[in-house]
Amino acid sequence: MNLQKRLLSGAAILAVSTAAAHAQEQDILLDTKPTVVTAEELNASSLRGSRAERVRGALRKRGDIGQDAELVLVREHRDGKGRVHQRFEQVVDGRRVYGASVTANFGEDGDLKKLRNRLRDRRNGKARRAGISAVDALEIARQRHFPAAPDVSAASTEGFVTTFAENDFYYQAPEVEEVVIARRGRNVIGYEVKLWSADSNELFHTLIGPNGRVLNVEDRTSRDQYAIFPDHPGNSNQVVVNGPGSGNAQSPNGWLFSGTQYRNYIRGNNVSAYLDRNNNNAPDTSSGAVTNGVFTTAASLNQDPSTTSNQYVAIQNLFYLNNRIHDILYTHGFTESAGNFQENNFGKGGFGSDSVNAEAQDGGGFNNANFATPGDGSNPRMQMYIWNLTNPYRDGDLDSDIVYHEYGHGLTWRMIGNMSGSISGAIGEGMADVLSILINNDDRVGEYSAANPNGIRSARYTNYPKDIGDFTGTSVHRDGEIYAATIWRLKALYEANGYTADQLMGDLVDGMNFTAPGPDYMDMRDGILDAVGGAKDCLVWEAFAEFGMGVGSSMGSRSASPSYALPSTCGGGGGGGNTDTTPPDLSNFGARRLSSCRFRLTWNSNEPATSQVRFPDYNYTYSDNTLKTSHSVTFNGSCGTTYSFYFEGQDAAGNLASEGPYSYRR
Repeated sequence: MNLQKRLLSGAAILAVSTAAAHAQEQDILLDTKPTVVTAEELNASSLRGSRAERVRGALRKRGDIGQDAELVLVREHRDGKGRVHQRFEQVVDGRRVYGASVTANFGEDGDLKKLRNRLRDRRNGKARRAGISAVDALEIARQRHFPAAPDVSAASTEGFVTTFAENDFYYQAPEVEEVVIARRGRNVIGYEVKLWSADSNELFHTLIGPNGRVLNVEDRTSRDQYAIFPDHPGNSNQVVVNGPGSGNAQSPNGWLFSGTQYRNYIRGNNVSAYLDRNNNNAPDTSSGAVTNGVFTTAASLNQDPSTTSNQYVAIQNLFYLNNRIHDILYTHGFTESAGNFQENNFGKGGFGSDSVNAEAQDGGGFNNANFATPGDGSNPRMQMYIWNLTNPYRDGDLDSDIVYHEYGHGLTWRMIGNMSGSISGAIGEGMADVLSILINNDDRVGEYSAANPNGIRSARYTNYPKDIGDFTGTSVHRDGEIYAATIWRLKALYEANGYTADQLMGDLVDGMNFTAPGPDYMDMRDGILDAVGGAKDCLVWEAFAEFGMGVGSSMGSRSASPSYALPSTCGGGGGGGNTDTTPPDLSNFGARRLSSCRFRLTWNSNEPATSQVRFPDYNYTYSDNTLKTSHSVTFNGSCGTTYSFYFEGQDAAGNLASEGPYSYRR
């Protein structure tokens, strides 16, 4: 049956929603790609009011939200170029909509430049009540993650958040929040359960559906004068450095709190570093009082890390490295309003009381480290372990690669969010490595701790042998190497064109302002492109295309379809300097009912192009970025409604074709 650009009476209804269209994946709103709206589409000059009012106005004008929709501004910060970035959460009847968010970017001129929104369908109506209680939801999450944990009773309820009693098993008291879940074309009420174990430092945010099914799990744990190792033993000697003191922009009151400190427990505004050999998740008994701010215990590397003096060295080194990475990232935009880690935010936005709790020589394991990142305003926890691969053992607290890597998880969780799962989790691992390799200018990670000259990754990042086509979705560390190798290549391109690694670090952090939560590799690429603009654009494209993330590349949770094509503006389009600006010709549109409410759309293009079907009424676009000429998309949904949609496709040169609207009904 051929489709016409009119309503076809007697045809079967094509029923689709933002959830149901992902029939092969999870069916919650979080799994849909965000809709990106550019300045040209926004007609930004016609918008009036405050920044938040202009964002809401633009979304209403597009029909993405209704007049009564609630968008809550949860973060706003200004970057070093004077641009302002906002993040909103969607609220329905006072409850947060799980996974529903809007990020907005304003230029130096104050105009709204771009929106990325992942919102519930405004037509879904009231949310259906849950069939289970908050207590039931906690028990379901407990049985999934910590079946040996003791039962805890509800202690208090404020709004839609129930806090349970504190218990030694948990690092923080469990919380259960009642949320709205947009799935299968309707809104239901479920729960997000937050559990954080004390001993293993595992932090899980678990989404429980109205009937008790686990729908999604966010794993938020990613496994004044100081004598320190700037990199690690073997690459650098132990040297004495001065803390910045008060008055610097990154740490206005300096690194060190006033008053008595201890050699095995050093406290400051950015980090508290302490010994936790007995694995009780609290500082060991304080020893070695210090009143003059001098922590210069000498390391004895031929002795075990457990000697008293080497324990002091571990603490002073861990304290220094956490402060150093804090200040570096602060310079590049990971500031208070961006959600960084500080006790006192000095009135500069964001939430304070969340400096890093860094546990040195933690007794909970060997040969690893981890970093758990709660929301802004709650302290993250870094656990560093001894490595037992040599005699004597080696201490990860002396290895900046590992400390910077762990801190990197906190960076991406706070600035981007939803960095779990096979794709975003791998990006988190890769970006964490990026901090280490850029700051230390070394294409290896963890070579000191692991006693391996090539480090702990499958290959060094120079001439790395894999690309996005090798993505498997089975190992976030191995898949993350692909992202880190891409950025290492981008560093070489920057330096060959007169830029520095420090400038690249700034562009990477800035790019996170333009990246929606739960990104894939191409989303990260596009965020960097939005941040840099101008002369650096083609350098970014060249690096990503070299690793298969060029124009037309795409990925799913277990595999990726590589493309090595550059955009025409960078000499791409398949012919080195091709200036093709003609969009593909789409034709032969068809629709066929497969079963009760299962339908297939088909069409062709005159040249290889991506496959997209856009449903403007539902703020949803199905996308398959594989370049091909025969296109077919199958949907599951409910019957009884008429749906309007557009067929779209983009060729290798980046030219977009759109045909429609078409309508289809029974």
